[in-house]
Amino acid sequence: MKEVQDIKNRKVPIVTIDPSLDKYKHMNLFPEKLAKANEMLKTAKLPTKKHGT
Repeated sequence: MKEVQDIKNRKVPIVTIDPSLDKYKHMNLFPEKLAKANEMLKTAKLPTKKHGT
């Protein structure tokens, strides 16, 4: 269980991100899915608020 405590007390993140992935930063890899998600967000309605009694 010492390892779990070490992980909790760390100040430095354990995961490092590979810098070679930066080339995908401004690319739209899934345009169809993005369009579908944007359309769903446009037509989505928020639930009605229920006032407590």
